[in-house]
Amino acid sequence: MPALSSVSHAATAAAAISRLPPPPADTLDGDVRALYEANHRENWIAALSVNGATAKRFAGYFGSLFATEGSLLPLQERELIAVIVSAINGCGLCEIHHVNALASALGDDEKARRIALDPHLAPLSAREQALVDLATSVTTDPKSVEPRAFDRLRAVGLSDAEILEAIETASWFNHTNRIFISLGVWPDEKYFDR
Repeated sequence: MPALSSVSHAATAAAAISRLPPPPADTLDGDVRALYEANHRENWIAALSVNGATAKRFAGYFGSLFATEGSLLPLQERELIAVIVSAINGCGLCEIHHVNALASALGDDEKARRIALDPHLAPLSAREQALVDLATSVTTDPKSVEPRAFDRLRAVGLSDAEILEAIETASWFNHTNRIFISLGVWPDEKYFDR
């Protein structure tokens, strides 16, 4: 048996995709395989393909929540919420994925990384800070979200429909984080290429 130090990083990553071994791609039903291919064979979709119905529900909701059309909040604000929730929960897969997506949406890698490390280390607008505070409350103590939080969000320009979408986004990422943390899904190598 080779010494641990001689085991390649790639072999370790391949063995650690998820705590539930994903089925081989060629055994997936057509619609699940199409999702797997459409999502670039990433580890998260491979892990969810253990249950095709779960993979389809997840991909459908994610696709609708992060579509370029049909959302009220700009993509960078939805990504901001995803990063905050994932960082608080310690979901490495979602955090690194959405830090990269936030960096792309903002056109600012450094700001995205600062937000993930500690939002107090990033230059945030009043609107961004209000969204960070809401996402933090939804994640750590949803009962603490009181009418004054909504007043603050309205004061920085969010409509009630946008506030609801922000809560939906934060809540969905809490759901997502718990799935991927429980499964121990390994982040794809490409997430580290930035």
